[in-house]
Amino acid sequence: MENIKDAEITLEPLSSDDVEAFIADNQRAFKYGALEEFGMRDDHLDADGEIISQKTIEKSIYSPGNESYRIVFNGRKVGGVVLKIDRKTN
Repeated sequence: MENIKDAEITLEPLSSDDVEAFIADNQRAFKYGALEEFGMRDDHLDADGEIISQKTIEKSIYSPGNESYRIVFNGRKVGGVVLKIDRKTN
């Protein structure tokens, strides 16, 4: 395991060539979290077997005012985030 004390964690703007991988990573993370918390419950999966649909993630990524980033740990993509920041109140 890498030493967290010396870790470099950055946010990098999501590039257009990384959108599909970003979506797949989010779907994997949501499915893992749901299965860990609730176990297998088919009534929460969409037609594609996902907890969160590609369409929902795309809507989040491309909504006006939203900003999407990759979380990078020591040069390796380990996550992502979509932020909506109120510019008046920060």
